[in-house]
Amino acid sequence: IKLPAQSVVTDLSGKTIYPSFIDLYSDFGVNTPKSEGSGRGSQYDPSREGFYWNDHIMPENNAIDQFKFNDKAAKDLMSQGFGVVNTHIQDGIARGSGALIALNPQESDAKRILASRSAQYFSFTKSAIKSQSYPGSLMGAMALLRQFFSDASWYAKGNSNTRDRSIEAFNSNRSSLAIFEAEDKGNILRADQIGDRYQMSFTILGGGDSYEDIATIKAANAPIIVPLNFPDAYDVEDPFQASYVSLEDMRAWNQAPMNPSSIAKAGIPFTLTAHGLKNKKDFLKNLRKSVLYGLDETKALEALTTSPAKLLGRTDLGHLKVGALANFIVTSGDLFLEDTTLFENW
Repeated sequence: IKLPAQSVVTDLSGKTIYPSFIDLYSDFGVNTPKSEGSGRGSQYDPSREGFYWNDHIMPENNAIDQFKFNDKAAKDLMSQGFGVVNTHIQDGIARGSGALIALNPQESDAKRILASRSAQYFSFTKSAIKSQSYPGSLMGAMALLRQFFSDASWYAKGNSNTRDRSIEAFNSNRSSLAIFEAEDKGNILRADQIGDRYQMSFTILGGGDSYEDIATIKAANAPIIVPLNFPDAYDVEDPFQASYVSLEDMRAWNQAPMNPSSIAKAGIPFTLTAHGLKNKKDFLKNLRKSVLYGLDETKALEALTTSPAKLLGRTDLGHLKVGALANFIVTSGDLFLEDTTLFENW
């Protein structure tokens, strides 16, 4: 198929071709560790030798080491227009490197794996499977990250007499895309402040509440990964049940679909993600709902194609120009209309 150098193509039969979507925040093909539920003991020392002194700092982890292609999950994502995902191990405060994967059930990993180390991931949440007690609070997690970044800078200057494989892994990937899981408006600002202090340009996974403090988030000048996991409608027909629903909850349900539009209109760089959806097959439905609530269609398409490709530094993804990887979807018409069918995903 020879395509002109455009972002969207409509052929004579009325079908429309779009670049397939890119998700920067995924755990596709990688098991997220689960807590065994036994509780944390009073473990203060690390359980590892030769690594960082805190077990929740694990930049040496590589998602590709645990990756196993999942056909069913791939088909679910492809049915929503996704063609590429940036997957990682969603566990710990410093989580290690992600892997860029093409959702191609017909090929082997040799072609599906577009990059074995595509980004570094961070959060304020301790590992689910590590028992070290510290940090025990959000403030402690922030302090630990500051200490880690300071130690890494000191180590890079050759000041240490002993090896630290965690710091070495972080420093070797220092120039790669850094993604921070914040998931609410307050943590977006906390993560950005830490990044500014240590010259880390974070791309930040937000929540559905950015619209509540849009001016402050814009001032942070950080790209935001925006989930489309809108709250379900509350059942308030029963007066007794309705009494348990707060006005705050009702306002969040009412305004959450406007969150992507608010971010776009503020001029904040953003991408969109299927992360947080109980059912990944709700993504297109929620994307179209966002458009109904004011999200510009062009901005929505950019947030799923060219914007994540640019953050990843991939000039071969997110468009239909000559030289791009053949990642595209074929639809019956306008992607953002409710009755449009997604025919194929290549």
